Amino acid sequence: MLSKLDSVLLCNFDEDLNVEEYPEYVKLLWNGSWSSAMDDTVLNILFNDKVKASALTKHFEQETSQDLNRALVVAIASINAFCEINWTGPNEEIKNMIETKWPSEVKAASELALDGEEICPTILCSELLMIAMEIFKALPESMVCIWWQMRFYYLYQKVLEELSPSIFKILENLTDKLLKYEESLQSDVLKSLLNLELNQVYLLYGRVQNSEVCLQKAKSYAGVSLELKGALGKRTKFQQEALPQLNLDIVVQKPESRLAAAETHPHSFLMVPLKLDDDLRLENIQFLDIKENATTELTSVEQMICLNTIQYLQRSQPKDTLADEELLPYVNILLSQKHGPWATRICSLLIKCKLENNNKRTVERAMMQCEEIVNSFNRPQPTVISRLSYIWSSGLSLAIDWRSQLADLLLSIGLVKAALDLYLKLQLWEEVIACYTILELRHKAAEIIQQQIDIKPTVKLYCLLGDATDNVKLYERAWDFSQRKSSRAQRHWGNYLFSNKKYEECIPHYQKSCEINSLQESVWLRLGYAALVVENWELSATAYRRYTYLEPNSFEAWNNLAKVYVKQGNKERAHKALSEALKYNYDNWQVWENMLIVSLDTGHFDDVIRSYHRILDLRTKHLDVEVLTVLVKAILENTVDVDGNASGRLIPKALSLFGRISSVHPNDPALWQLYADISPNALLKGQRLLKSYAKLTQTANWGTDVMLCEKVSGLAESIAIDCLELKSDESDVNRSQIVELLSSARLTVQAVVRVLSKEKLPQYEAKAANLQLLLDDLTIELKKRMS
Repeated sequence: MLSKLDSVLLCNFDEDLNVEEYPEYVKLLWNGSWSSAMDDTVLNILFNDKVKASALTKHFEQETSQDLNRALVVAIASINAFCEINWTGPNEEIKNMIETKWPSEVKAASELALDGEEICPTILCSELLMIAMEIFKALPESMVCIWWQMRFYYLYQKVLEELSPSIFKILENLTDKLLKYEESLQSDVLKSLLNLELNQVYLLYGRVQNSEVCLQKAKSYAGVSLELKGALGKRTKFQQEALPQLNLDIVVQKPESRLAAAETHPHSFLMVPLKLDDDLRLENIQFLDIKENATTELTSVEQMICLNTIQYLQRSQPKDTLADEELLPYVNILLSQKHGPWATRICSLLIKCKLENNNKRTVERAMMQCEEIVNSFNRPQPTVISRLSYIWSSGLSLAIDWRSQLADLLLSIGLVKAALDLYLKLQLWEEVIACYTILELRHKAAEIIQQQIDIKPTVKLYCLLGDATDNVKLYERAWDFSQRKSSRAQRHWGNYLFSNKKYEECIPHYQKSCEINSLQESVWLRLGYAALVVENWELSATAYRRYTYLEPNSFEAWNNLAKVYVKQGNKERAHKALSEALKYNYDNWQVWENMLIVSLDTGHFDDVIRSYHRILDLRTKHLDVEVLTVLVKAILENTVDVDGNASGRLIPKALSLFGRISSVHPNDPALWQLYADISPNALLKGQRLLKSYAKLTQTANWGTDVMLCEKVSGLAESIAIDCLELKSDESDVNRSQIVELLSSARLTVQAVVRVLSKEKLPQYEAKAANLQLLLDDLTIELKKRMS
């Protein structure tokens, strides 16, 4: 069970705490006095041991629980100070303290490099991270300590240039431990916040299934449900007729336990969204129902749940215009709140800026809004504590990422030089190269990167210089510089070969890169494709499986994986892979066509019909007689499908499909013959066979074509036999229809007999004689019906 002191040490900063009843170190934490909270005894032991945990471990063996809490507070203060410097606003005091006391021989940035990945060069005071890391190594386990360790490693991963498999394993272990403590938490708010923080960890690594579970639990603890619904409204100033618009419906199941955001976060100083100065679009959708326009006041936790839902949807859904539209109701309701966590407001505004970047009417507002967010970094209000409140469950990006987003917006509206200046300050060299390429000054990018190498060479700079100059030897130099430990060097090397279509050569480099860092989505994807091209099916399947594990919403990867399975002869797995592909792109007819063929081969006959219908939805016209022939044969023979069901049950669905196909392909004789084969009665069968005959004999002089003549005579025979069976159906069908059909059949057979007799070929004699007998029978039957 979490004690009251432990709850306070979590530093969610969501209440007006009476700090007088707590130890001095708690007061310092809740006042944001990080440098004062960092106990000199702990720091001196750590610094004297060259920032290693060994001396602290011995020291802590003799300490009381209160002394251990002081050490934990040093780690917490270090993490919060690091967040303040790099996330929420500058702190010169803590910078000066670190510069004064830190052992000069210890290079924190180098020590924190992991799995061949380095700390981003623009990150400040990485020494604070190292302090927290070593303290956690020495401290005994407790729930608060584990919770803060999870926050630390989440933070650590955020400042690394690439995802780290080592940190991922550590976080997996920590999240498992925290979930065991979950039920011991007395407060539903803490349970919700724990699951929201776990959600952020899973989203960081793209584990959307785990993320969804945590999000649902958070909603359950908070007693809130969020659902999009349609409501009539107007989006533009001159719109006359209201149209259906998406709106967010929020249902609160525990109203009695809600603590208003005005009570938990009364002094957040939330940034006001900029107004849209547009002659056409309204600021917000104007709903006809007044209730829909009213602002729903959410608690701080409910706001966080709403924000996490947006981030989950962004990570789990394919990126398209419709997906963006689904996010706007969530964003708008967050931006309408008067109180709440500062981090929620900044995240919401950044998300809205990104959404508005795609629309020419809103992109300028997005750029100005993003600039306003960047400028807020140095403002005194809100306070440090307000900014840090709930930051761990918000997924707030680094402050340098805000500037990067601003540069992206500048670039999108054509301000290339302004964007370039920002990219240079942020040392985003890939973007610098892109800008110089647009300006047709690519050589300038190489010069600037070379200057940086002369100042301080790094693996990344060597790789980027190789990208800028297309000099493959620089990738080899980067590999050697990293002492053959950098996944980046091998990745860039492989990318160079891949872009030049040297697929066989790029594969070993991609494999080596993935051996070092297995969390590189783009590398797995390219490795899968390269192996597919060179027909290394086993490697391609492995690569695509790993990619779909890391990025499950890529329909191209699932589709390619299905292709590999087909090549391996494993069509059942191909069917499953295509099912996944269609979850993420329901409107790609090529994937549906693949699904159609694989479903037929694997005995998923329901999916064959479903796929054919979907292809017709997307293409209007589509005819595959071979597929339809196999389907009809399976139905007529009542073949058992993959689930053990008899296929004869599919006749109604097949008839519906054939009716649809025949309406858009009325001139195909084979189609009408297949349609006839599954007809429910002899009358319909005969009518469809006659249509098939009419289409088949459209060619002049068909009697001279032996193959075609064979088909026509066989079809005429089928028509005659079918019509002679109509006598058993007299009570079920209209008599005049039978007479009409018999008459048409008689004329058809008579015409075929005449052609066969005219050709006087030996191979036609037997057929002509047989058809003559059937003609006589039809004549007799017709006379009976007409009498």
